[in-house]
Amino acid sequence: MYQKFKNMMIPKQTLTNMVICIAGLLVIVLAGIIPNFISLTGLDREIRNVQFQIEEQDRLYPVSQLLKNKAQHKVLMVLPFPAKDRLSRKLIDLFPTTFNDIAKKAGMDVISISPDLNSLSDNSNFIIVNAVIRGDFFNFRKLLINLGEVPYSERVEEIQIQQNQDIMEFKMKIRLALA
Repeated sequence: MYQKFKNMMIPKQTLTNMVICIAGLLVIVLAGIIPNFISLTGLDREIRNVQFQIEEQDRLYPVSQLLKNKAQHKVLMVLPFPAKDRLSRKLIDLFPTTFNDIAKKAGMDVISISPDLNSLSDNSNFIIVNAVIRGDFFNFRKLLINLGEVPYSERVEEIQIQQNQDIMEFKMKIRLALA
């Protein structure tokens, strides 16, 4: 068996050339291919991130356009500022009907509305009205804006908000100017 290997001896020059070629291949692999592979892996990761962002923007584009259109078409609401007036003492009974109309217009339900008897006197130039209403918070905002249209409404003195199981309850004290 030793004879077989002895006959197969590789010349020294060939062995040197093979070692140089193998070393050159290792240098090419270590210096060129592996860093390029690592770089390609990083670029693939960046491509996936950019593709995810593009998909996300494609999905959110209709929402963005809708919000943009709403913002452009949004009508600025000017708060009412009527000339101040006073309510005749004979017409005090009409305020609950007026308040009911305001509440319905705002999408709220009036539970009760009653004058505060302690504020009602012969020489008083105002009356306090207690109101209890139910509804949504945003509808309550509409109610307050509509209440501002009433010329004899001086101010809302007190607001109490109570969250019930499915709806909010608002208790208000409204000060009305009397003639």
